[in-house]
Amino acid sequence: MDRADRSSNEPQPRMSRTEKSMRGGDIESARDLVRKARVAEQHEQTARALGLYDDALAVLGSNCTDSYFPDVLRWKGTLLRERGDTEAANRCYSQSLEKATVGGWKGAEAHALNCLGTVAQRRGDQKETERLYASAAKLAEEAGDARLLGMIEQNRGVLANTRGDFASAAVFYSNSLAAFEKASDYEPMSWVLNNLGILYTKIRNYGQAREHLERGLAIAISRHDAVVENVITLNLAEVWVGLGRLDLADGYCAQSLDQAQRRQDHLSAAGALKVRAAIERQRGALDKSIATLRIAIYEAEGAEDRVLHGELLRELGEISRAVGNAGAARSAWREAVDSFEIAGARHDIAEIKADLKSLPD
Repeated sequence: MDRADRSSNEPQPRMSRTEKSMRGGDIESARDLVRKARVAEQHEQTARALGLYDDALAVLGSNCTDSYFPDVLRWKGTLLRERGDTEAANRCYSQSLEKATVGGWKGAEAHALNCLGTVAQRRGDQKETERLYASAAKLAEEAGDARLLGMIEQNRGVLANTRGDFASAAVFYSNSLAAFEKASDYEPMSWVLNNLGILYTKIRNYGQAREHLERGLAIAISRHDAVVENVITLNLAEVWVGLGRLDLADGYCAQSLDQAQRRQDHLSAAGALKVRAAIERQRGALDKSIATLRIAIYEAEGAEDRVLHGELLRELGEISRAVGNAGAARSAWREAVDSFEIAGARHDIAEIKADLKSLPD
C-alpha cells in the first residue's frame, strides 16, 4: 500500500519581491486547504476532502510555478486511487508528473512515478510497473529522498508478494520497515506492517500475520488514519477466517465494510464483501453468499484491480463447488487464472490449478 507523503522537500523557485508576496499568500491558502482536506480524510469525509484538494488547486492556478502544485495533484490522485477511481487517479498522477518534469523538481517527479507504478501494478502491467519503480528510485536517490526510497522498496515488496516470491517480499518489507523505524516515521511503518501481515497470511503463518497487523492497526488508530485502519481491519478479518474463527472474522469484516461505505470507498467495500461471502459460504449460507459476492463484483467494477478481480472469481468458484456446480466452478476458476496471469500472481495460479484438478469431470 502506498500513500504519497504530504510534504515537499523541493527548493522553492526564486521570485521577485512582488510575485513572492502574491504567490506566498496563494501557497499558504493552498496549504491551509490541504490541511483541512487531511482532516476530512481522517473523518472519512472523502467527498469533502476531494473538494478541498480541488479548491487548493484552484487557488494555486494551472500556471502555478511552485513545486507544491504537483504535490497537491498527487495527493488528490492517491485519495481517488484508494477509493477505487483508478483512471481518475492515473490522470492526476500523470498531470503531477508533467508539472514536476517541466519544473525540474526531481523529488516531485519521483513521487509521481512511484504513484503511477502503483496504478500500473493494480492494472497488472508488470513491465511498466518495474520501469516506473526503477525510474522513481533513481530520481529519489538523486533528490536524497530517503523516505520515498523506503516507500518504493515497500512497493517492490508488494510486487514480489503478488508474484509469490515471498522471500524477496520479506526482504523488501524488512528493509523498508527498519528504515522507517530508525526515522520514527510511524505513518509508513503502518503501511509496511500491513503488508507484512498480508505476506504472512498468504503463507498461512497466522500468528505472525496477526502480530504485524495488530501493531499496524494500533499505529493507524493513534494517528486517526481511517484509510489504513480500514485496510488493516479487513486483513485481520482474513486472518480470523484462516484460523476458522468466523465469529471474530465477521465482526472485523462488518467494521471494515461500514468504514468503507462511509468513505464511499468501493474498492475496500468490494474486498470486505468478498470476505463476508467466504464467511457465509463456510457457514453453509450459500444463497446468501452468492448474493453478497454479486454485490462485491458490482462494487469492484471500474477499479481495474486485476488481483481483486481474480480473488472475487476464485471465491465464486468456491461457492459454485460448494453448491455442487462443478461446471460453474471450473469456469470461474479459469477466469480467475486469466486475471491472475495478467497480474503475475504465480502462487495464486498454482493453487487454483490444483483446485481445478480436484473437480469431477
